[in-house]
Amino acid sequence: MNRRLEVLRSVTIVSVSTYIEYALGLVVSIWIARALGPADFGRYAFTIWLCGWLITCSNHALTTSSTKFIAEADGAGARSIAAHIAWRLGRVQTISSVVVIGLFVLGTWITRPTEWSDLWLPVTALVAVAVVAKANYAMLVAIAKGQERFEPEAIATVLAGLIGVVLIIAATWLHAGLLAFVALFAVACLMLNLFNRVAYRRYCSPPEVGEVPATLRTRINVHLRLTAVLVLLGSLKAGTIEIFLLNALASPTAVGFFAIAQTLTRGAVQLFSVGLTATLLPYMARSYGERGQEHATRFLSEATRFYWAVGLAIAGIGMVTTPGLVTLLYGQKYAQAIPAIEATLVLAGLLLIGNGIAAFQTVVDRQADRVRITVFALAANALLGLLLIPSFGLAGAVLTYAGTRVTELALAVYYLRRATRGGMPLAAMSRLLAVALLATALAWLAGEATPGRFGFVVGGAVFTFVYVPASVLVRYWNNDDMLMIGAITRRLGPPGRWLMAVLKMLQGPARVLP
Repeated sequence: MNRRLEVLRSVTIVSVSTYIEYALGLVVSIWIARALGPADFGRYAFTIWLCGWLITCSNHALTTSSTKFIAEADGAGARSIAAHIAWRLGRVQTISSVVVIGLFVLGTWITRPTEWSDLWLPVTALVAVAVVAKANYAMLVAIAKGQERFEPEAIATVLAGLIGVVLIIAATWLHAGLLAFVALFAVACLMLNLFNRVAYRRYCSPPEVGEVPATLRTRINVHLRLTAVLVLLGSLKAGTIEIFLLNALASPTAVGFFAIAQTLTRGAVQLFSVGLTATLLPYMARSYGERGQEHATRFLSEATRFYWAVGLAIAGIGMVTTPGLVTLLYGQKYAQAIPAIEATLVLAGLLLIGNGIAAFQTVVDRQADRVRITVFALAANALLGLLLIPSFGLAGAVLTYAGTRVTELALAVYYLRRATRGGMPLAAMSRLLAVALLATALAWLAGEATPGRFGFVVGGAVFTFVYVPASVLVRYWNNDDMLMIGAITRRLGPPGRWLMAVLKMLQGPARVLP
């Protein structure tokens, strides 16, 4: 139970900071979209997507490998080795960033991207600054997570986010253009790096120069090579083909709509699950270092149940609230993005359990399986994109995204079954799916029956008030979960005791649950 509460503490730290970051990021997205309009916002979205892709290339496998092997070394009681790993991989990350930025600058000088018109030189410089700053920030965050320290990232995201919102609002009042908003993105990346470095020195152990044992070094090198292939291939299927083809064959407006769909979907996933996702890999790696694969498999089973519950909530609430929320926040001129947003939200929720499988495969050194999955998914992504996007535009991009994600999850489950028989509590998941379908139907009816622009709020509330207690009623949560919930609610005083009494009444007598 103490271990569960320790995990819950880390999840809370990450979740609260992410909720704040997402709220601030949503404000920024809305202000920029309204200030620039669909066409220029599409060009801005293309630039930010390019920055994200370059950051992925700069860090490739280094963040994942850092978290895994530092956490594993700590779990085995080898703290000095963990510090040596951090220093070794940090040095590689610096070299990698220099190479990637050099190639990027050379590429833009040769091609002169039409999206930036005559602004290509200042935009190239700003992108380079943003990528170097945020790639280094992500590396330090990964090292801190390996040490099970989540405070630096939380502090940096909140402080940088607050300052960034003020700057964006000021820029919109001054009627700033595309270049100004790209510059503010670069400033935000620099602030993230600065605040994170200050907090890292306060909470984390510094990297130390030293040797890593030969056997461990061999494992790290193999993991780096496989994960680098995996991450770089994955970066191509993470909306890259869709955005590239939309930009080349459709219009900047279609790019902007697809970017909004991806932004809101990513925000919803982070809002509901980032705490679990951010803490799962280090804690699972530590368990693997302490007790081996059997315990990691048990960890996966618990994570899968939580991911499935969260994913169904994302899908249900997304279906009910998206139309009203988008028109209220972005305006009627972005209404054409609503079907794309609804589809991506539902898919992201239903396929969220793939995050737990990916973490498990990383921890137990089955990266080769992840490479195979990614290669097949990338092939499906490219084929679907070439077939659908030229003919159907934005709808084709959404169908491409859907086909790719479904292919990826199906392959992930197949390879998981080859590695272990645990991790997928199918009976409990089926019960909760029935609950989610009922809650979604009732929420939709309530939202439609509510007059005015805020029917989606009523619909979201109905879904929550049906879904949460019904999940307890159908015995989705096991006895250990209820013990942990009881430990939390006891700290809330009389309201917590009342809530726990209701949940116990719904749960019924304690028993072993699947």
